Amino acid sequence: MKDYNIVITGVGGQGVLTASQILGWAALRAGYKVRVGEVHGMSQRFGSVIAYVRFGEDVYGAMVPEGKADVIMAFEPVEALRYINYLKEGGLVIANSKPIPPVQVSMGLAKYPSMEEIRNIIENEFKAKLIAFDAEELAIKAGHAITTNTVLIGALTQTPEFPLSAEHVKEVIRLSVPPKAVEVNMKAFDLGVQAARELLGL
Repeated sequence: MKDYNIVITGVGGQGVLTASQILGWAALRAGYKVRVGEVHGMSQRFGSVIAYVRFGEDVYGAMVPEGKADVIMAFEPVEALRYINYLKEGGLVIANSKPIPPVQVSMGLAKYPSMEEIRNIIENEFKAKLIAFDAEELAIKAGHAITTNTVLIGALTQTPEFPLSAEHVKEVIRLSVPPKAVEVNMKAFDLGVQAARELLGL
């Protein structure tokens, strides 16, 4: 299998690094060579966070080169634009559509783009496919907003060319989270799967 490259981005506290670890372990358990890299940034102050997951038969280096990501998984919609340069031509963006406006927007120094504007940039300027939905709302429906990352992981498993099975990834999540959090994470995962299948017409 050729290398499969994932860029995960969001803001501090959204579970970006946890998601990268889960996907990395899932790929490792599936028999692939794996590299995971992280850039914490101002993660404790709701600053931008980015993580890389690379796996395949031969993978060297933890960071995904620009223009080589198969998918960007964005926990916040503007963060997808911030790192869109990593995406390969014709790649895929999976985004939580629930915005977290940065400080500049809160202070009135900048304007937060609409979801339509974000979609237009991703699909028309970068020729990528966008799957966007309110993953936080589904996480709350599952039992806790903290499982937004699990919702998005569930959605990722339904996308074309993703090499790992949904059940395989789900088992890794079951083993990775505290016992008391297993049930809510399983519900969150399934809701992410359902959302992606509906958006993809599966």
